[in-house]
Amino acid sequence: MKNYKKALLALSILATMPLFADSTNKRIEVTTFADEDGENPNACSLREAIKVAATRKSDYGCTIFSLDDNQAIQLKAGTYTLNKELVPNANISIYGYGVNNNEQIWTEKDPLTNNYPALPELKTRINAAGKSRIFNTAENKKTLTLQNIILENGVTSTQGGAIYAGGNVTLLDSQILNSQASKGGAIFLGGTGVNLSISHSLLQGNQAVTGSVLAMSCKEEPDYAKRDITITSSSIFKNGSLNSKSTFEFCGEPNAILSINTIAKNIADKINGSILKFTGDAVPGSTTNPSTILSGSSSLNLQNNTIVENTAHSTFLYDSLGVKELRFNLIGYNLGSYACRYLLGPATDLKNSGFTLSFNALNLTNNIEKCDLPTEALTSSNKTIANIPFSSLLEPQSSASPETGFLPVYYPLNNTSSPQNDLIDVDPDGKDKCITLDQRGLIRSVTNKLYYQSGIKNSCDIGSIELMKLTAGDIKDLGNDSFTGRIATYQTQYDNIQEDLKNQALSYLWPALKIRSVEYKNLLDQTKANAKYRAIYIDLKAKGLPLPNEGANHTLKFFNTTDYNINVETIGTGLIDDKVYNIK
Repeated sequence: MKNYKKALLALSILATMPLFADSTNKRIEVTTFADEDGENPNACSLREAIKVAATRKSDYGCTIFSLDDNQAIQLKAGTYTLNKELVPNANISIYGYGVNNNEQIWTEKDPLTNNYPALPELKTRINAAGKSRIFNTAENKKTLTLQNIILENGVTSTQGGAIYAGGNVTLLDSQILNSQASKGGAIFLGGTGVNLSISHSLLQGNQAVTGSVLAMSCKEEPDYAKRDITITSSSIFKNGSLNSKSTFEFCGEPNAILSINTIAKNIADKINGSILKFTGDAVPGSTTNPSTILSGSSSLNLQNNTIVENTAHSTFLYDSLGVKELRFNLIGYNLGSYACRYLLGPATDLKNSGFTLSFNALNLTNNIEKCDLPTEALTSSNKTIANIPFSSLLEPQSSASPETGFLPVYYPLNNTSSPQNDLIDVDPDGKDKCITLDQRGLIRSVTNKLYYQSGIKNSCDIGSIELMKLTAGDIKDLGNDSFTGRIATYQTQYDNIQEDLKNQALSYLWPALKIRSVEYKNLLDQTKANAKYRAIYIDLKAKGLPLPNEGANHTLKFFNTTDYNINVETIGTGLIDDKVYNIK
């Protein structure tokens, strides 16, 4: 048996320093920050790169390397300032600085993985300078993928301050900042089948009257506009104003999943505004508003989100339309009249509401900032936070840093003196399933069965961050392997590293490779020197063990010979599995 941590690392561990195939030779390289449009044949601008992506012919100083339908564009670190909006006529992916291996920090370890490389902060910006929106894909209905890109200062009087989407949009490790529109301050989804995926990104400082972060078209006559929306591992932070009606404005027929996000310090109208609006807006019996803007086939899934310190009349506004699943969310400590509000009045006696509620932290009793939900949907698993101060559940908001994945987050507090008043380990019996990752990319390890300490069990925390703490776990399926094969594998890895240290093209890897070289040399020598007949060799790091402890400053303390002592205790020989216990 061994010690392991409650949250394991989901990010790739570079134990053998693998090198990935370089696909950058197929990308159109942008060589100037100026917003040129054909006047300089010796440089390739972002606007010109988007044009040649459509024609698939080298021109304007831009070189095409592929005739694929989907074109890729590579940007450098710096700011690309626009004179007018970009209107792609091809499916494009745009990559910023830090995506390529040689742009990562191979002299430092990532504080969340304890392995090389450390990831750099975002350094590539596309700035509309308040002159226009940034991307308009609605005109030609093309897909847009952005990775390691900051979009900022997009402005329009209509839809989509940063992106007006007519094709699928994917944001990965990106940001949308300080953009404005009448609808969809950051993003507006126009038309049916226009899907949105946002992962590990920041949306901050965006404003609109309707949907400061996200709005969408409701119908494509005669049908509702259908779309999939997935927002995960992201921070939606400080968007909107007191003139905003909503932060997220859902309509049409969305299938929306928001998971392991921090949604905090956003603002909407304190009289009738909402942060999350999921309503059809039709009043029964009304002749002036006879139809609904939200399909009854819509769905909203909120899971493991931390939704706090927002300002609006309602944090979550809903009606009886659609399916609404809320699991392991904290919705509280917002400034306004309601944390959750039913559009048509008190919700207590509402039937067939479409709710599934499980292990949420909500104010279910107090009149001020109450989460007003149907009694039929409430279960005992939901935790009431009425009369529990914010400071008992969460630390103050933490600024973006390498330890947070460069996103603002809130860490939960482990209230050991009153565990009933915290967000930690809320489902010890495993009645429901939380999201397997937390917002930082750490795995919530909640499925381990212990043979010798059956009373100890990991459980899910409420909210977007899983608190790391030491516990216990079993390693299963251990057995003997080939000693000569193991030595041969170590030798091959060591030899490969020596060859890479001679390769000038890999010089950016050398700082990490030199450390790996010493580690593999020691591993080879120690394995040979301590060879035992029919021994079992255990690589604790490969097993995700032991767990790194999370200190008061949330710096992870990983396995090392200074902070950890390993004691081996022989309890016998035999076989242990789910059914057989045969120990001598």
